[in-house]
Amino acid sequence: MFKNLSIKNRIAIFYSISFSVILLIILGLIYLIVNNGINKTMYESLEDEIDGHINYVLQEPTFTSYVAPREWEEIEHTDISLNPVFISIYDTNFNLVENSPNLVQSKLLWKDHQKDKKPYYAYYKSIEMLISQAKLIHHGEVVGYVVVGISTKHNQLALSYLQKALFIIFPISIIIIFFITQFIASRSIEPVFNIIQTAQSISENNLSERIILHKNKDELHQLSVTINSLLDRLEFQLIRAKQFSADASHELRTPLAIIKGTLEILIRKERTQEEYNEKINYTLKQVERLYRLVEQFLLFSRVENHSLDLDKTSINVKNEILTAINRFDILLNEKQIQIKINQLTNESINSYKEVIEIIIDNILSNAIKYSKLNGIITVSSNFENSYCYIIFEDNGIGISENDLELIKNRFFRTQDQTTLNISGSGLGLNIATKFAEIIGGEIIIESKKGQGTKVILKIKKNLED
Repeated sequence: MFKNLSIKNRIAIFYSISFSVILLIILGLIYLIVNNGINKTMYESLEDEIDGHINYVLQEPTFTSYVAPREWEEIEHTDISLNPVFISIYDTNFNLVENSPNLVQSKLLWKDHQKDKKPYYAYYKSIEMLISQAKLIHHGEVVGYVVVGISTKHNQLALSYLQKALFIIFPISIIIIFFITQFIASRSIEPVFNIIQTAQSISENNLSERIILHKNKDELHQLSVTINSLLDRLEFQLIRAKQFSADASHELRTPLAIIKGTLEILIRKERTQEEYNEKINYTLKQVERLYRLVEQFLLFSRVENHSLDLDKTSINVKNEILTAINRFDILLNEKQIQIKINQLTNESINSYKEVIEIIIDNILSNAIKYSKLNGIITVSSNFENSYCYIIFEDNGIGISENDLELIKNRFFRTQDQTTLNISGSGLGLNIATKFAEIIGGEIIIESKKGQGTKVILKIKKNLED
């Protein structure tokens, strides 16, 4: 039933029910306290009245009268409209000898089996009374009996009025507290509606909008901060996804267009075997380029999403560098590039072997790619403090000062006459830079246009968990 109600009404109903229970208990306690107080007052009045008669007879030197002089002139014995006290006195033979003036046509009866001074309720002429009776004793001898009654009418009327007042107060209080709670709940959750409106206005093309933070550092402020943080991450991921998609489509378009154009040329007319071999080999190179691009894109995606599953191991730096050089033996021979080993320290580091291989391969690949024919690549390594430094230095085309600031950016490539015929995607160095960060290191690049480039790989000797 409550599921279909708004949170404002649910809060109002919940607090109204809780308040009604508490109020009911409080009103019940008030009624009980007043009722007990009234009853206690009646019992005390009755006891005082009957004790007064007993003490009067008991203390009289000579028994001459059952009541004190001018007793019946007191207003409680003559008036029946305001706290009346009714008294009947009997002699030892149970003959009525005294009767309060307000008992005009009746008398209070003595009950043989009723204990002295033990109050009880009884009706006389449809009037409820609280009655008590006792023996009158003079010098140790019973000289009479007294029966005293107090009307409960006025007390019952007072309790009745109180009961009616409580019955009126209770529902009115519940209604008032419901609307007050509803108003307070509405004001309290107003920021929630602002959050909802802002969230509804946010779309893929409007991710920059954020929820306005309130001054109060409460739970709603924390919720707004959390949602804004989530939106920041979503916006970043969406921008990165769009950029990745645009970059990938841009980079893949060129080799695909070349493959398509080459195959179209082949089917236009009959060609010699040499021409077929030439075009097929050229197409295969583009396929290989396309394959490398896809591999780099997948690797780049895994790096950015932190989905690489890596294990640390002991790596001999000298062996790792020499192994990498051997992997590029064919490319080195094609460009007749000489590898000069300056100094390779025969020490080991504790790091991710797969990551080290990828970084070295990317750095060495760029060094070969941008070196001139018959060029020289100098390789060295050393340890300093807690870091290992691996240095690759070539005498190739170099990098301009402006491009040096952007060279680590994804897909960035120097655009000039010296690089027009050099294939590449601009991903390799960016991937190597991110991998260097994973192993707690960095890539430092020093270069001058036309003079060559020096790349320093700085990595931790012992990678912490």
